[in-house]
Amino acid sequence: MADVNDYLPAAPTPAALAAAAPVNQPAGAVASVMDTVDIQAVLDYIEARGFHFTPWQVASYITAIRTKPFVILAGVSGTGKSALPRLVADATGAVATTVPVRPDWNDSSELLGYKNLKSDFEPGHLLQFAREAAENLDKQYFFLLDEMNIARPEYYFAEVLSRIEEAGVLLDDEPATPLKQDAGDEWGKVVIPSNLAIVGSVNMDETTFGFSRKVLDRAFVIEFSDVDLSLIGGGGAVAAPQQWHADAWRREGATLAGHPRSGDPSVVRVIETLTELNDLLQPAQLHFGYRVRDEIAMFVLAAEQQPDQFESMEGGQIDPLDLAISMKVLPRIQGSGPTISNLLKQLGEWAQPSGGAASAFPVSAQRIDLMQRRLVETGFTNYWT
Repeated sequence: MADVNDYLPAAPTPAALAAAAPVNQPAGAVASVMDTVDIQAVLDYIEARGFHFTPWQVASYITAIRTKPFVILAGVSGTGKSALPRLVADATGAVATTVPVRPDWNDSSELLGYKNLKSDFEPGHLLQFAREAAENLDKQYFFLLDEMNIARPEYYFAEVLSRIEEAGVLLDDEPATPLKQDAGDEWGKVVIPSNLAIVGSVNMDETTFGFSRKVLDRAFVIEFSDVDLSLIGGGGAVAAPQQWHADAWRREGATLAGHPRSGDPSVVRVIETLTELNDLLQPAQLHFGYRVRDEIAMFVLAAEQQPDQFESMEGGQIDPLDLAISMKVLPRIQGSGPTISNLLKQLGEWAQPSGGAASAFPVSAQRIDLMQRRLVETGFTNYWT
């Protein structure tokens, strides 16, 4: 079994700590901005608008954005997946735009742009939005790809994925690679700015495509499947939106090694848990690497700033690590046969120990149980409902 210490990052240097703070702001600026953030006010705003989400769903979405600027919202059609990014943007004074994906997207032209018959460059939706965001760095921007998997994301989104990942390895004085380098002087210098997050809404049915591990490794997947038809919402006065500065959405570090709190006890717990989990996944060749480890740990650290919001509708507390495992690890598992069957059995026993003990990770245990039942009933299973 792997040693937990092998996975622990080195303590960040003073230079790394300083780099974790926004440019031209003191190191404590992000913490002071977060003191003014009120997720409960966001929940109240959404409820007054007639939409219903459990507290942990909204808290997970906000925390995921603050960890990695790429989130996938999945689940049953009509549960508000496409509405959530715009509602949160409205509630926090951010800017959001929605672009519906079309089945004929087989390259990045619609997102990044192309040259027309006159050889003039026509900027794509994302390129235009990224330039607007870069011109307003004090405000958060959300770019929603609606029905993201009605075309193959690997075809039209590969270049964007590379630019998102690049932000985690750039040195402080190293410029980011433009989104579209051959776009000419006007558009060829546009990069993904720090105040821009990309959100995809997806349905998983016979008309859509699945996701490769390359995409899933780079995103947080939040699933909306629980529906309570007795809840109506609305009826109250809609409060004035808050005005969150973009710094409230800024992540504290691009990697765990550069995170100012990488030595916290919660990080040790995360890595111990993920080491156990990886040992179970490795025989099926479904184990994960350092990127997933870093993002789960940083999600848990970010969640510590708003611990009271990670709760069910009944008020029960939900462990952010449990949610992160469900969002980052379980979507990787799909297939059929004895290997997947044995893996799910082992994961189920790990997430919910036998002997009547309380479930260690109830959110993950519930999803694993669903995946096991689907495998028995249909001979194939995956994460999606």
